[in-house]
Amino acid sequence: MVGKVFAVRVRSADLQALVECGRTVRYAAGDHLLRQGDPGDCVLLVGTGRVKVVARDGAGHERLLGIRGSGELLGEMSCVDDGPRSASVVAHDPVSAVKIAKARFMGILGERPAIAREVVRQVSQRLRDAERKQAELTSDSVDTRVARVLAELAEVFAEDGPPGPRGVCVPLGQEELAQLAAASHVSTQRALRGLRARKLVSTGYGRVDIPCLGCFAALSGLNRSKDVRGCGGRGACAEG
Repeated sequence: MVGKVFAVRVRSADLQALVECGRTVRYAAGDHLLRQGDPGDCVLLVGTGRVKVVARDGAGHERLLGIRGSGELLGEMSCVDDGPRSASVVAHDPVSAVKIAKARFMGILGERPAIAREVVRQVSQRLRDAERKQAELTSDSVDTRVARVLAELAEVFAEDGPPGPRGVCVPLGQEELAQLAAASHVSTQRALRGLRARKLVSTGYGRVDIPCLGCFAALSGLNRSKDVRGCGGRGACAEG
């Protein structure tokens, strides 16, 4: 599952000092915040909204790597190692963020070691996450990977509320879910069909609704039993 975001892990005084190094910028849905291959000239601290992290492979095919939300620090790796951006960041919905120039960012890392430690921890955690996902390709079924991706996305989108106080809407299409789960579109459709049959999700164009997070947690919390069924948001479950 998704851990605490950068802005929550750092002390309030350190966070304020970091914010004061930058300026507020705003993006409309679909705008590029960062572009793959560009030099690392800044970092962004997301204030509101969500962004997609996407990358193109050698054949030019674009793949969704993840979704980041409020409080996330973006672009830190290329600032630290002086390499080009390894991925692009695109606004999923309207986004506000604090943009901090590389020189000022590197300066505050030297002035405030606690921030530097959190940046190192974040880079390390993202590398570990990439290794874990690679291992899951051989150890976990597509059904398990899709359920885990939906559980992680539910945390990112939970603040939006719909479809109700017990559940959440994940506003992504099935192809994007397939990319996140490293599965084919057909296999992802099959996994979603199984979840629908057990009333753990409902689907529509460009969205997956999880009607009850309590029921879904019974599935995604490393309980891979096929007989887990949902209440469909009616509350007739342990969370009701």
